[in-house]
This record gives sequence, structure tokens and C-alpha cells, in this order.
Amino acid sequence: MCDRCKEDPAPKNMMITVKKRTDQWENEVTTIAEPPDEEIAISYGDRFIPRRFLLPTCERNLKFSAIKPIRDVLRLCTNENYWRENTLIPMINHIAEMIDGRIYSLTDPVVKSTGFIARTQYRDRSNNMGLDWPCKPRAKPCAHSDITFDLPDYDSSCEQNLVDWSSRGQIALSFGHDVIIWQSKVDITMAFNIKCPRSLAYSPSGEFLAIGCKSVGFPALELWDVSCTDDFSVVSGKIFHKKYGDVLCIEWTVSGKQIVSGTRYGTMYILSVPELNTLKKIRKHHLPITIIRFSPNMRYLAAGDAEGNIVVYNWSMCTPYLFVKSRRKLSVVFDWHPWTGVDLAISEDVPASIVLLHVPSKRIVAYYQQNNKKFSINSISFSKVTGELLVSTSVRDGGVCNDFKVLVMSSLDRIVDILRVTDGGARFLTWSPDGTRVATTGSDETLTMWKFCPTKREKYFKRLNGPKEKSSIDAKYGSQFRKWTTLK
Repeated sequence: MCDRCKEDPAPKNMMITVKKRTDQWENEVTTIAEPPDEEIAISYGDRFIPRRFLLPTCERNLKFSAIKPIRDVLRLCTNENYWRENTLIPMINHIAEMIDGRIYSLTDPVVKSTGFIARTQYRDRSNNMGLDWPCKPRAKPCAHSDITFDLPDYDSSCEQNLVDWSSRGQIALSFGHDVIIWQSKVDITMAFNIKCPRSLAYSPSGEFLAIGCKSVGFPALELWDVSCTDDFSVVSGKIFHKKYGDVLCIEWTVSGKQIVSGTRYGTMYILSVPELNTLKKIRKHHLPITIIRFSPNMRYLAAGDAEGNIVVYNWSMCTPYLFVKSRRKLSVVFDWHPWTGVDLAISEDVPASIVLLHVPSKRIVAYYQQNNKKFSINSISFSKVTGELLVSTSVRDGGVCNDFKVLVMSSLDRIVDILRVTDGGARFLTWSPDGTRVATTGSDETLTMWKFCPTKREKYFKRLNGPKEKSSIDAKYGSQFRKWTTLK
């Protein structure tokens, strides 16, 4: 070492490098500053493997791992090939056997992901192979609008309990003091003037139509015989005391031998058909009963009131089995999974939330809640053919709702298809008896019918996924849907 180096040693934070010249000259000593640790972590890699820890690259690689990043379905921006990704990734995972133990995780503590996620989620997928509920989604989006009905003055009285679809091909809907019945097989539209209709529902066979209305100022329930296409007749009626209020919702048993009706002041009546005799009277609610749903296997009956409180009954004994109370006092919509018969999906509108409740164990197996009040959920409904969950959503911007759409979900974080609703949104969903069509209605005074499953694959879906239907609309009448205008 030269004398200069002995007199002026290098500082401790400097490192020494020696450069040897090819012409055998005397070695020169140079000193260079050592870069900080952060700079080394980002700019230097391993000796043989360069660093590949850029955040976009990591996110793309995570698509093919067993653990996918949690995405907010209401904020998700989908492209035309989104459904291909949902089909491709599970296939690659299965073929390549990509599990956690076989994937080398290239993590870098320096590069961190930032961002605030305005939602809370929970799911227990231990028994559903990565899905929140049993589902056989369609291979690709195929839903499209088929026909639009014009409904003048329907916006003021648009409710889910005022529209129903018969297995005989009839569609009944009510607004104001009119009940409109359209018969698809003969293409006939009939209008009936009824005093204060509040609810209506067809029997499973399509032979009877129950209508909640008023008679001489008293709440009443009328039973119509609609089996004959030429002439309808009233078979029987039931008059209720004024203290019970109007009949707001009606639900039939699968056999069609009984009717369950919910009144404005929280009383449920179980009536015989066709006599409409009172078999049982239940009062567990003190608010208007807005929705009643039987489980597909007729094991349970769920009823919800105007503040979101739900009571689940053992139908065989008509005894309460489970109470679900709402803390936010909001109206709820719910639907039973058509295959299991024990999973109940419950949704509140604002803030948007979806809860999947396993009724026998009284346990929540999955839930989604949006903390942002701009998003709202209007209605949810399961497809009995594919098991997909249809969720009608909207976005509030300064008190005005826009961006209406119906999300078709195979899980709480997986979108299979999107039904774009241009104006008015979809306040609720009504299925055809065979499950291949769905009807939506909104504030634009229209009723839109969508082809949800292709008609040519209808038998394939029924054999593969869902239970067989006892009665359905013949496929040949699907081409006879035409526009019509109701009478005022």
C-alpha cells in the first residue's frame, strides 16, 4: 500500500476497490461512496436472479395462484373478456396443480401495496370448493333483453308483490286500480278494475290467482279461477278486520293447497284453498310484512317486515326457528338457494350488503358490506337453473341514481355476466316458471324481459344443474312476445 493511503485512511462508510491495469503499472486505489440500503434493495438484484418485484407484475402473477386478491364487485370495472378470465384461471389451476405449497412466493418487503378498500368481507369456503354457494355458471354471458312492456303510471306503485308470472304463460301486474293480465299463448291482454290492489300471486299450477285488495272498505283476499282463457271468475273471498290492514304479500305452498298472506300490521294468515278458511294466525311482527318466501324443500318459511327483521319458521309446526333483527332498520330482500334449500341470501339496500345465512346451523357463512353509501342494492334473486345470484344495483350521485345494472354472480367476488339497464333501473326481478327468462321493472315505467338461458340449451341446464319442473312455458311461445300498451 502506498504512503498516501497510510496517511489518509478511507472513512468507515466507504468501501475499497482495487483496479488492476493490464500493463502491470502500479495499482491505484480508489474510494467510492456506498449507496444507502433502500437504493440497494430496489436497484440491485440477486447474483443470478434479477429482481421482479414490480407491483403490477406481482398482481398479474397472483391471478394464477390459489389465493386471489379480494375485489369489490360493486366497484369492479369489467371488460369484454372478463368471463374468459373466470373460466381460464380455474382450468389452469386444475391442470398445473397450482396450490400454495407448489408456488414460490417472490415477496419484497420494500415494495408494498397501498390503498383503502371501502368494504368488509368474510367467507368460509371450506366446503364449497372456493365458491360461496353451489353454482354451475354459464360458460359465457348470454343474457339479452327480449321485449319491453309499456306501463303508464306504473312508477308510483312499482312493487315486487304486484307482478307475477304463471306457469300457464300469463303475466299479471297491477298499478293504480287496474290489474293487467297478458296471456302469451293467445296474445290477449285483459284489464280489470279492482279497488286498491296491494298484492297478487299465481298458484303453482297456474289455475288460480290470489289478489289482495279491498271490499267495501275492508281488506280482502280474492281467489280467481284463471284456467279458462276466455272467462275469469272469482271462486271465493276472505274479508279481514280493519285492525290487520291490507294484504301486502302472498305466498303459495308447492302443493297449491294453502296460501300464506302477510298484512300491514304484522299478522300472517294461513288459509286453505279454495275455501280460504283460516287454518292458523301468526303474529310475530309488529310492522308491515313486505316479503314471504318458502324454502324450496318446504322445510322453512321466512317472513320479513318493513324494518328488515326476519323470522324463519319451521313450516311443519309453524313455530319460530330463527330471528334475524336488523340494526339499521332498513327494508330487506332475501331469497333461498334453489338447490340446497337451507342457504338464505339477505340483502339491505344502503349501505349495500349481502349476507349468506346457513339456516340449520344459524351461522353466517359469507357476507359482503359496502361502506360507501353511494352504492345501493335494490333486489337479489337466485337462478334455479344455474344457481347464479342476480343482484340489481345502482349508484347515487348527488341524490340522483344512475349506472343501473344487474350483476350475475357465481360468488360474492365473481361476476359472470352483467345486464345493463339503461333507464330507471331494476327495482326487482321476476323469473319465468322455467327459469330461462327474467323480468325487470323500474322507474321508467317499463317491464323488460330478458332471455337469461338459451332456449336450445334449456333441457341441458335442467338435467345438469336444477330440479325438473312440473310445468313450464313451451319454448315455441317464446317467439310470440310482442310489445303492448296497457290501458289506463
